[in-house]
Amino acid sequence: MKCPSPSSASRSANPLNWNTDTKLDTVPLSDPYVAKGGPIHAEECLAVTESKKLRVAVAGTSFAGAVQIPVFQSHARTQVVALSSGRAERARAVAAEHGVGAAYTDFEEMLDSERPDLVSITTPPHLHHPMVLSAARRGIHILCEKPFALNSPEAEAMLKAADEAGVIAMVDFEFRYLPARTFLMDLLRQNYVGKIRMVEFSAHFGWRSDAQDVEWNWWSDERRGGGLLGAVGSHAVDSLQMWMGKPRRVMCDLSTFVKEREGQAVTSDDAAAMIIEFSSGAQAVLHMSAVAGVEMSQVGIYGSKGQLVIPDYRGHSILGGKRSARAVQALEVPSRYQLPKEAGHFLRPQFRALVDSLVDAIAGGHPSPNPNFKDGLISQQVLDAARASSKKGCWVEL
Repeated sequence: MKCPSPSSASRSANPLNWNTDTKLDTVPLSDPYVAKGGPIHAEECLAVTESKKLRVAVAGTSFAGAVQIPVFQSHARTQVVALSSGRAERARAVAAEHGVGAAYTDFEEMLDSERPDLVSITTPPHLHHPMVLSAARRGIHILCEKPFALNSPEAEAMLKAADEAGVIAMVDFEFRYLPARTFLMDLLRQNYVGKIRMVEFSAHFGWRSDAQDVEWNWWSDERRGGGLLGAVGSHAVDSLQMWMGKPRRVMCDLSTFVKEREGQAVTSDDAAAMIIEFSSGAQAVLHMSAVAGVEMSQVGIYGSKGQLVIPDYRGHSILGGKRSARAVQALEVPSRYQLPKEAGHFLRPQFRALVDSLVDAIAGGHPSPNPNFKDGLISQQVLDAARASSKKGCWVEL
């Protein structure tokens, strides 16, 4: 079916049906090993081998086009058979660029027509909840982008739907797989720093500092889940709860420094200062912005016996020190933590590692591996508490 022109495209009351013309032009798939059957349900536990690839559908084309689709297409056990987008011309262009056989503007039609084994949802956050529920009803395994949902009730419903459907359900917290972070996790298990008492997390980026730097879109709209807290804070919270355990209470101050873009008001945050206290009594201090500096990020974990610091955003190096030695030095990240380098976006190797875990779980009939929807719910609960704290000006208990 011919793509509608941008001027003629219309939006449906159904949030999953972005345009009235839904399926776009298709091209034949070149891979002869793409399975043509229906979704793999958890009870079937079908083997995923070189000759039986998982059929993947992708919702969204921005981050997906830069990271997810290239990895799925080059992975030995996955093949993207369809994608959907709210912009017909974008859907068609990304499909052609990556050799995807079909493009849609209606998410549910894509699921019903293509019957994928797995769907990856990379849309703006306000669409995550209805899309996850639609996929779960059809018995389709799910990978959902962060921030997980708009709020905790949505996140709880998404977790419940996936559990009841018996599908593998993961959240794309791929920063867990950065080499320095996986090494740090093992060092913490070995009691390198002793009892964790304080953590500092800072991330400052200048890519949204001026009103003209980026267009006004969902990222500037709080109602659609936009803002720095969800984009960067969700990753930070996920790592912190993995390292430190259950969060207990939150204090947060959210700011919006750039208040207008393209003549429209910005309602989402672009900076955050937050304290998270954990059940252990340890505290994490987070300072983040998308409108200050150039690019800087650091994570420091400080305990009774020593400290560990990851001094760069991309997680390739780590510093460590023992109190007994009174010195801090660079620690070599062992080769077993390193991931093969890939061209393109720096997160492709980390996403590939996540896909390995996801596909193994589907093939083996295992429970959803971390990071899963339970992790997504924990992150969402902290984000909700942070927003409530910013409005009330006080600690918010979890």
